[in-house]
Amino acid sequence: MKTKKEITRYLIVTPCIGALDFGIYFILIHFRLPYSISKAISYTIANGISYLFSKYWVFKRKRKQATPPEAGRYFIVDLILFVFNVAANQAILYVWPHAVFIAIATASVVTAALSFTCNKLFVFKTSS
Repeated sequence: MKTKKEITRYLIVTPCIGALDFGIYFILIHFRLPYSISKAISYTIANGISYLFSKYWVFKRKRKQATPPEAGRYFIVDLILFVFNVAANQAILYVWPHAVFIAIATASVVTAALSFTCNKLFVFKTSS
């Protein structure tokens, strides 16, 4: 039952964080910042907020628990998943060069599923 609630919360948070990332990226590009700088800024802000939502709402961790090791695990997992996301997107586009939406959607959905699993089992694991 606990995992079901966590999945539901995760399915609410994930699209919101994605929209935040896209929104910040779009605004920064509008102000003529380079694409790579805009993406780095939007990704960093969105993932910082995602960590807080994941910790305190999705997985309901208390503030008393040690945050630095947990945050480190979160960002290591996030970095690995970022590389996976980009690689999956590129692999799909390599096979189907014009399937941009399919590539983005597939890479995002698979990455989100892996993200939930890694966060549950590795980052926000309970010691029981």
